[in-house]
Amino acid sequence: MALEKFVARIDKIFYLAEEVEFLKGRIQKHGTGHIITAINVLEQRIEELKQELRNLEQEHIWEVLKNERS
Repeated sequence: MALEKFVARIDKIFYLAEEVEFLKGRIQKHGTGHIITAINVLEQRIEELKQELRNLEQEHIWEVLKNERS
């Protein structure tokens, strides 16, 4: 598995999660619908990155299994 890809996605997840928390602190009762939308978009991207991590992990597992059989 390309460790760089794995680490880059983890870094993005942490960065985006920090931004989500920051934006949540800016939500008010009125006039911040755009912030809520931004939070939702960032949370969706975090989920996509988590799925990419799972996919990379599966690819790595299959590579290890193939190499063990050889």
